[in-house]
Amino acid sequence: MSALTYKCPNCGGSMVFDPKQQCFSCEYCLSAFRREELEPPQSDQSDETNESGQADQALLYTCPACGAAIAMDQTTAAGFCYYCHNPVVLSGKLSDRQAPSLVLPFQISREAAEERFLSWIGHKKYIPPAFFSRTQLEKLSGVYFPYWTCSCTMEGTLSGTATDLRVWRTGDTEYTETKTYSIQRSGRITLSDLSRNALQKAQVRMLEGILPFDLTKAERFHPGYLSGFQAEVKDMERETFESVVREEAESHAKKLLMDTVAGHGRFSVENFHTAEQSSVWQYVLLPVWILTYRKNEELYYFAMNGQTGEICGRLPIDYARLAAACIGIFAAVTAAFTLAGGLLL
Repeated sequence: MSALTYKCPNCGGSMVFDPKQQCFSCEYCLSAFRREELEPPQSDQSDETNESGQADQALLYTCPACGAAIAMDQTTAAGFCYYCHNPVVLSGKLSDRQAPSLVLPFQISREAAEERFLSWIGHKKYIPPAFFSRTQLEKLSGVYFPYWTCSCTMEGTLSGTATDLRVWRTGDTEYTETKTYSIQRSGRITLSDLSRNALQKAQVRMLEGILPFDLTKAERFHPGYLSGFQAEVKDMERETFESVVREEAESHAKKLLMDTVAGHGRFSVENFHTAEQSSVWQYVLLPVWILTYRKNEELYYFAMNGQTGEICGRLPIDYARLAAACIGIFAAVTAAFTLAGGLLL
C-alpha cells in the first residue's frame, strides 16, 4: 500500500491544506497553489505487510520523505511521520470502496480553533487550570472523520383533529364553546444531509453533537485535502444506519406537516404515513478539531466542527476549586444570618 506526500513545485517542501486561505501551501517557501496546480504526489510504492501477510490490512508504512517505518491504525488514512513529521496520506486506504465521494475541507484554521476553544471554556467555572495551558492546546488535532449522509424525498400525509376552546362570562353565567375541525395535510418533503458517524472507535455522541455541516461547500474528493491533517476511513456501511435514518426522516416529515397546522389551540394526530420516493447516500469526510484531556485515570474528549465552530464535549471539574467556592458561599450565608440575628436582638 503506497504512502503519499505532496511536494511544493517551487522548493520541494511538504505541502499541506490551509483552511484560512483555502489552498495548498508550502510551509518552507510559503508558496500557495490551487488543487488543479498540484503536481503528482511523491509516493512510496513498497507494500508493507502485517503478521497475517495481508497488504490491505498493513499497519506499517514507509515514509516517502525519510524512509522510516510508520505505524497507523487500520482505519487511519492520513497522519504524520513520527520521525520527520512529514504529512503522509495512505492512498491504498482511499481506493475502491473506501474512497469517499466528497470531502468538506477545513474552514477553521488551527489558530482560530484555539481561540474559539479558549473562548468557550473561558465562560465555564471550576475548570482545572491545566486545562487552559499551552501544553494542553498543543494536543489539538485536525481530523477528517468518515460519515454517511442521506438525502431523500418522500410523500407525506397527515390527518387529525384540531380543538379550539373559548370561555367567557356574562353576568353570573359562564359559557364554554368548543369547536373541532378535521384537518388533513399532504405534501412532498425533501430532506438533505442526514448524517451518521461511520467509525466504530469514534465517540459517537461527540461527533454527532457537532452536526450539522453545510455540504453545499463540499468538494469532489481529492487526497490532497488530507495533507497536514489526520484522517480516518469508514468501518461501518450504510446498511447499519438505514433504519435509524428513516425514522429520523419520518420524524422531520411529521414535524414539518404539523407546523402547517396553525391557529388552533390543540391538534391531535390520528394518522401519519410516508412513502419514500428516492434517496441518495454518500460517503463523505468531514472536518473536526479534536482535543483530549486526561484527569487522573479519566479521559475527556472534545470536538469542534471544523466548518461552523460548534463544540461538543464534557468538561472536567476541579473539585478543590468547587469545594472552596462552596465553603465561601456557606461562610457568607452564615455571616449574613449571624448579622441578621444580632440586629434582631
